[in-house]
Amino acid sequence: MKVRVELSADGEEEIIIRCKEIDERTEMIRDVIESIARSKRELLLYIGNTEYYVSKDDILFFESSEGRVFAHTPDKMLRTEYKLFELEEVMPPYFCRISKSVIANVKLISSLSRELTGNGKITFKASDKQAYFSRAYYKTLKDKIEEVRFSK
Repeated sequence: MKVRVELSADGEEEIIIRCKEIDERTEMIRDVIESIARSKRELLLYIGNTEYYVSKDDILFFESSEGRVFAHTPDKMLRTEYKLFELEEVMPPYFCRISKSVIANVKLISSLSRELTGNGKITFKASDKQAYFSRAYYKTLKDKIEEVRFSK
């Protein structure tokens, strides 16, 4: 596979994938490119009436509680207007649902610890914050960590 980048004289961006056939790998490449193209680098979040523009890379996890969704950074908890299912669409592919009420940034996970029930706790790099995953999402979480952090 060759990868080539050309500058456009008219400034219009276009990505073309040329292939012999559309297979799983081609669809995965297309999905990643579309996800990146859709996503903005920052989210508008709130603490009270103050608006904050936070980089998606700085968000540890999102948590739904009492009908509201909160974004957790290493040092803050901010409110978002998005629902969790909407965040799954607008966040980069390294965010993963880990329970019914939590979506986590797998690039910032420091450790996973499981309980006998199969549920478990996640800790994050450069933060004391923790999130909890349910056993129903454990395999998806492990697969996403492998894909994002250990695949070439």
